[in-house]
Formats: sequence, structure tokens, C-alpha cells
Amino acid sequence: MNAKGDANRSVRMTKRRLCDALITLLAQKPVREITVRELTALAKVSRGTFYFHYTDIYDLLRQIEREQFEGLDALMGVLLPSLESDVPPEAMRTLFAYLNDNEALCTALMGPNGDPAFVSRIREMLERRCIGHFAEPGCETPRQLYLTSFAVNGCVGSIESWLQSGRKDSPDRMAAMLWDAVRAIRVAASASRGQAAATGDVAKP
Repeated sequence: MNAKGDANRSVRMTKRRLCDALITLLAQKPVREITVRELTALAKVSRGTFYFHYTDIYDLLRQIEREQFEGLDALMGVLLPSLESDVPPEAMRTLFAYLNDNEALCTALMGPNGDPAFVSRIREMLERRCIGHFAEPGCETPRQLYLTSFAVNGCVGSIESWLQSGRKDSPDRMAAMLWDAVRAIRVAASASRGQAAATGDVAKP
């Protein structure tokens, strides 16, 4: 490997150690109580190296959150078009496999010491992405909006409970259970759309 490749690999390893250290500390305390000194000591990285990559602890946390958010957003683009499928699509199993394999990271971000605003952004993104599959854009009824919110909050809450209770059910079982639940809610939303069309109670674009 050339010098540039070695340098890139070194940077990736350094960032990974800092990320892992932050996740470890978030399991013990909220981010506001974590200092750069203890973070770098745990990661075995100098403070100067930390500040070369990040402005502060919150900057590191935001970058971790951004990576997770973008990955989930991309996965939803693959997952949602499969809502007609009776069986959980590969994307759904991929999601739970990732959650299972990265349990410490996901638990820290979604747990009591994580950033509540991050979880709120996930919920908002999921509702925005899902509503087009639960109702025709611009023609959503209040009931469809409620059902979309119910589906999203139910899924996120189930994931939080699963992670925090030690993942007692397998990723495949969780994927199947939540897939069935979301599809059932979508059927209810579709029925609501039909009822609204029959009565003329449909929001205008």
C-alpha cells in the first residue's frame, strides 16, 4: 500500500477508536458529561489528534449521527417500495441485522444518554418517507396521517425496546413481526383513503 493509502487507513482507524470510545462512554453517562480528556485516554489517541478531526465532543457525535441517518434514509428508499410483499424484503432483514451487529452503537444513540433530537429527526424522516406509501401525496386524510405516525412511532419504539432489553428475539423474527404490523397499518390507511374518496372527504392538493 502506498503512503497515501497508509495515511487514509490510519485516519479511519483513529476515527473508529474515537467513535468506539464515545459509544462506550455514552453507555455510562450523557454526552454533556463526557470530556475530551477521558475520551482520548480511552481511545488511546492524543488530544491534538482529536482536535485535528473534530471541534469538540458534539462534533464527533453529530458526525456519527449523520452517518447513521444517511444510511437509514438510503435503506428506506429500498425498503418502502416493497410494501406489497407478504414477506419481509431483504432490506428489512438488513436493517435488523445491522442493528444487531452494531448493538452498542445503536443502543447508545437511541438510549437514555443519546441525543433525543437525533431520534426525533429519525422519526420525522421516516414519517416523511412513509406518508407517500400510506396516502396519495397532497390528498392525505387526518386518519392516514395518524396511522402513518402510529406505524413510525411503533416501529421506532419497538426497536428501542428490543435493543434495550437485550435483543431477546432474533433479527429475522423482529423483521417479520414489524413488517406484518406495518403492512396491516398500511391496509387500514388504504381503507381510510377509499372511505374518504367515497364521501368526498379528501384533502385537496
